[in-house]
Amino acid sequence: MKNLSDCRVLIVDDARTNLDILVEGLKSDHKLSLALNGEMALQIAARTPPDLILLDIVMPGMDGYEVCRRLREMPETAEVPVMFLSSLEEVHDKTLGFEVGGNDYLTKPFEMLEVKARVRSLLKAKAYSDAVKEQIASELRVARDIQMGMVPRDFTSLESAYGVSFGAVLEPAREVGGDLYGACAAAPDRLVVFLGDVSGKGIPASMFMVRAISLARLLAREIADPERILARLNDELSSDNPSCMFVTFLCAVFEPKTRRLTLANAGHCRPVLLRDGQAPRWALANLGTALGFEPGLEFERTEMTLQPGDALVLYTDGVSEAFDPAAECYGDDRLLADCATFSGLTADKVTAGLLEQVRAFANGAPQSDDIAILTLKLDGTASDTLNLELRATPAEVMRGVETLQSFATAHDVPADAIFDLSLALEECSSNIVNHALLRDEGKTFRVSFTRTPESLVVELRDAGSEFDPTTQPDRKPAADDDDLPGGWGIQLVRRRMDDIRYRRDAGENVLLLTKRLGRSPAPASSSES
Repeated sequence: MKNLSDCRVLIVDDARTNLDILVEGLKSDHKLSLALNGEMALQIAARTPPDLILLDIVMPGMDGYEVCRRLREMPETAEVPVMFLSSLEEVHDKTLGFEVGGNDYLTKPFEMLEVKARVRSLLKAKAYSDAVKEQIASELRVARDIQMGMVPRDFTSLESAYGVSFGAVLEPAREVGGDLYGACAAAPDRLVVFLGDVSGKGIPASMFMVRAISLARLLAREIADPERILARLNDELSSDNPSCMFVTFLCAVFEPKTRRLTLANAGHCRPVLLRDGQAPRWALANLGTALGFEPGLEFERTEMTLQPGDALVLYTDGVSEAFDPAAECYGDDRLLADCATFSGLTADKVTAGLLEQVRAFANGAPQSDDIAILTLKLDGTASDTLNLELRATPAEVMRGVETLQSFATAHDVPADAIFDLSLALEECSSNIVNHALLRDEGKTFRVSFTRTPESLVVELRDAGSEFDPTTQPDRKPAADDDDLPGGWGIQLVRRRMDDIRYRRDAGENVLLLTKRLGRSPAPASSSES
């Protein structure tokens, strides 16, 4: 705690006789500064903030009341105690002194002994308050270090293992905050990424954040699906939540072999997908419900296949709800527009660029909320092979087709060839879903795409009953034909592909579709022994 002899007292009075009396009585106990009017007092206080101000009221120019008002508006002196020394002794004069921010009021003429006692009392109170604040600040600095240690900074091992790169930043609005992000290796074929925002700010939010991030890491290693991770996390946070806090949370699972990204959202800001040659777009349609309100909630699942070079930008509402000095909000439209300038940049530069745009927009306005940004970027080199595992549903068929289109585009396959491949894959996958697997969502089939110098090969594998579509006779479709095995659908595939081959392998149907590139189709089909 600061020694009273080291405390500085600013004495403000236009009467030199009063200054002389106060200086003589206080000079041996404290450091002193003097001002003859209000303007001088404000300048001295701003330049060298005192520990206490003794302030006259009736002065030429600016009176003591106005000086006190301005002192309370200045960050340097907002909490410096002020004791009025005035000849004004009416109750309403004293009342006004306290209303403008005064801490004490003593009327003239005064007894020096009483002045010294009140000065010591105010200085002791301030010294104690400063010591407590410093202790709290010290503990908050430690808490901040602990909190920042909870979020990853070095992603090197994850980047090399999963073929991705990260860019991340976390800036609490106070010493500690409630924003969080994380990434963990849940399995060799599964990378889990999450980002969240706890309600409120400060120490309570940071404590809830620590609980949420710790649970999320544990659950990510046990559960493969992001919607189930959120459901379990919500149950845990809801079951013991006396403070009624909640957290918005976004969870993503990335599978590097198939480049499948699965997302689930619990009331959080929608992430932005950046893809070369396309405008930025939202990666999710819906927000969902935040975690912590009540147990038993269910969450939606969204799947997509990332292309090489794609970037996913996750962020908290401290970004989208930043305000400038005129109280205008940054907003979603401006966020998408700014993200358009980051296409093709590294993950680090996307994150740094977005933070810079938000700061430039705020233009010095105080940060109103915690800011967290996490960018996940897929390596730009396209693999020659992509493997997918699809559930037996029509929606999964279309996901396979969309993935094929993305894969083929990334490998410079001509548009007309992509069209033929898409039709053939949709037809064959639909037959597998409808007839081999009977639309049983619990069953799956596998699809792989391989780009060779001369062709693109699609392989389909399913565990249904043995069926060789290449043995079906060639015929023209009739008006009442439907999409059955052996129907006219195989004729469409024959006309679009250059080669069709079938084999039975380890209890699975295996169908190979080949599209040679740079030449017209020459239909052929055969069974492999």
